[in-house]
Amino acid sequence: MMCTGSLLSRTELLEHELSCPICLQLYTDPVYLPCGHNYCLACIQKATDVSGGEKSLPQCPECREEYGGTETLQRNFKLCGIIEGYRAVAPADHLKREPLKVRCDHCLDIETLEEMRRVLEIQSKAVATRLQLTETLLQRAAEDQSTSEAVGDKLLSKSVALMDSMADLVSRYKDRMSLLLEKERSHRRESWQNGLGLLEEQQQQLMEAHQRTTEVLTETEKCLFINRFLLIEPQLREVVTGTMARVPSEVPLNPKRLQASLRMEDFRAEMARLLQSLHVLLNPLELTFNVSTAHTSLLLSNDLRTVKYSGTKQAYADNPERFSTAPQVLCSQGITSGEHIWVVEMGDQSMWSVGLCYKSMPRRGDHSRLGHNQVSWRLQWKNKKLTACHASSNVALAEMANQPLRVEVALDYEGGTLIFHSTKDCREHLHTFRAVFREPVYPAFSIHSTRAQSWITLQSGV
Repeated sequence: MMCTGSLLSRTELLEHELSCPICLQLYTDPVYLPCGHNYCLACIQKATDVSGGEKSLPQCPECREEYGGTETLQRNFKLCGIIEGYRAVAPADHLKREPLKVRCDHCLDIETLEEMRRVLEIQSKAVATRLQLTETLLQRAAEDQSTSEAVGDKLLSKSVALMDSMADLVSRYKDRMSLLLEKERSHRRESWQNGLGLLEEQQQQLMEAHQRTTEVLTETEKCLFINRFLLIEPQLREVVTGTMARVPSEVPLNPKRLQASLRMEDFRAEMARLLQSLHVLLNPLELTFNVSTAHTSLLLSNDLRTVKYSGTKQAYADNPERFSTAPQVLCSQGITSGEHIWVVEMGDQSMWSVGLCYKSMPRRGDHSRLGHNQVSWRLQWKNKKLTACHASSNVALAEMANQPLRVEVALDYEGGTLIFHSTKDCREHLHTFRAVFREPVYPAFSIHSTRAQSWITLQSGV
């Protein structure tokens, strides 16, 4: 080699000093950490976001000292001024990073060797930072996959439990269901594996690069160090500046696609109740209470799925839909067709009414009570007695040893039936209304007791 001077010009040395350890480019909007290290604001925010699932405070990528988060970081105005000044006077060709040029090894002095070592150390730290980010991404991908698989497993177990009750005809139906679920899970698993494969490949490359830099940094013999540096520097640059792989996108289970492939109509006549349950499982009716209808003595939970009696009047806004006489509330969801099932649970000391009504039901006066008009139907537990009522015709039902604490409501809109079952511990039929529904119907509820255990909760689907 020809001896032409020092390894790096003064301009190149200054450019390295003004480069971010993460992106290896000139600082952009630099901020400083309490430990004294500087980074581009976007770079340190990205590093903090990737590790955001951890409960501990974020750490400096170089020295691992904890700090209070990116919102606490201060901009390094002095460093900003230096960079702006550098950009104004530096030659244009120096503003774009060029590969390092190594001179004749016989002309290298100690200062040059130290500069080479410093550059390699910076790249080694960048590799270590990216390796840490990749491992965090892999951990998050594993957690997301576990959650997704759990949802599929829960749906599968409930579906199989129903199908096991379907005798000989169900055996073919069960085989088809299992095949479809396995195909769906196989597709999701394959998609996950493809995405994870890219992350694992990136992890392997970064680990190898980190190991090589560590080995070179331990080399004390000058010529060997230079030769090994020249061998690994292009590979390190490619690993450090390459595109980062991403966490594979979650492929959700698609219950509607499963339902379309099951051909339930072939079995409806012989297995109406079981197929209805499966239909509800794959298409859960998600109900929520309508706060605009709630009486002021009723308190709704934040998720609008539980209603409680409150001794303190709620400061609800005046609304023509609100019940003002009876402590009642409707659901937001109206039903205009089809077969539907929903389940409610009650407090063990509650007195309650559960039923159905048209939106046109009165909101004040005695006729605004569930069952006391032509447009509502209700089942009531009050003073240890179970009654059914429609159009003010109150019917006492069979005596029960224990209060129903979990009630299933089944509506067949076209068939004109509203059926109530107690499902706590054992399934027991409570009452059936028969009617011709001509308007959208809304699930309706009332609480008659004032104790703390007076509450009703809408149960979710799967």
